[in-house]
Amino acid sequence: MKAYLELKRQPLPYYTDEPLLRAIRRSARTHGYRSVLWFSIVRLKDHLLNRFSRGCPWNRMRILLQRWRGVRIGQHVHIGPDCTIDYPYPYFVSIGDGSSLAGNVYVLAHSTPLEYHADSLQSFVAPTVIGQNVWVGVGATVMPGVHIGDGSVVAAGAVVTENVPERTIVAGVPAKIIKYL
Repeated sequence: MKAYLELKRQPLPYYTDEPLLRAIRRSARTHGYRSVLWFSIVRLKDHLLNRFSRGCPWNRMRILLQRWRGVRIGQHVHIGPDCTIDYPYPYFVSIGDGSSLAGNVYVLAHSTPLEYHADSLQSFVAPTVIGQNVWVGVGATVMPGVHIGDGSVVAAGAVVTENVPERTIVAGVPAKIIKYL
């Protein structure tokens, strides 16, 4: 857990539209063929586990598959069907004890804008923390670097772009505090 707390917001490089084989060759020359092969296998494993988790009808299996990916999940957590937890950086996401994510929730830990926007927007990865006993409604999106405080409620369809204090209800796009509990 200590290593997770040390995770900080980090810049990411932009990816180009060069052909896949040329990108693999360039990366292999820089990092070595073994590391590129290992990285590809890990990404494929994460992708398959996330896809299986999204369609799995059993909550325990969804949680197990997400834990295999590296998501930190507490006890007595519910992850609804069709939830997507960040594809490339699952180990940057933490879900506290007793929390519940309804169906079709997106929890992100990275932001990679289009190359066209490279001058005006930053590409980054940042830890996303969902506290204890948090309820995230259907169709909500939690953006990277957000901390949702313990006992909070995120309304259905909300887009959380800023930290949420403890014991509050947020709703809207972007999410605003509508009530303190």
